[in-house]
Amino acid sequence: MSTIIELKEISFSYGNRKILDKVNMTINSGEFISIAGESGSGKSTLLYILARFIKPDSGAYLFENSRPSWAPFFRRKNIGFLFQDFRLLPFLTVEKNIAFPQYFSGRHIQQSTIRELMSKLNIESRRKAKPDSISGGEAQRTALARALLMNPKILLLDEPSGNLDAETEKKLIQIFLDLRNEGKTLICVTHSAEIMKASDRILDLKNSVFVERTGKKPGGKKAGIK
Repeated sequence: MSTIIELKEISFSYGNRKILDKVNMTINSGEFISIAGESGSGKSTLLYILARFIKPDSGAYLFENSRPSWAPFFRRKNIGFLFQDFRLLPFLTVEKNIAFPQYFSGRHIQQSTIRELMSKLNIESRRKAKPDSISGGEAQRTALARALLMNPKILLLDEPSGNLDAETEKKLIQIFLDLRNEGKTLICVTHSAEIMKASDRILDLKNSVFVERTGKKPGGKKAGIK
């Protein structure tokens, strides 16, 4: 596997509070990584740094062995972000929420691509619905389709199953595994034991540094769930 992201000695503080302290992290292309840790440990902050929404105080961020380009361009080309609260626009339909990122990208996405995403995620029948009339699972899949619209190399997932029932979570995990099997790199902040079990590696964020759990065997390219 080739390295897609490498963090070297990344530190970040909010005021006098140290959130990340000289964090080192290597992610290989096509991996499904779970990031665990107590609430407030800095997991979401790390995702925002990986997406380049915020800059670290110090350290180096390497993407495919080079420093990333201008942050908005880098995100549009390489990153899909699934927010914990979905951030769907209430005045737009499911279909238009999914299509929304193209208006900031300078690229036109074919309607057939949007329909394929909706079909893949089983929300095509809800394409004309507004966010206030769909279920939590449907909202989750709408936000995921939006994150996938620009065909990113990396998906950053912030507590993707936090408000889902067990059966909906199981279906979501299978979608993640399918995406990993297609070559996507997934980095998931989660408290879910089921997501951790399905992932290739688990990194625990403790006391501002990473500790990798031992005994976790990679799921393999054909991994699924039971």
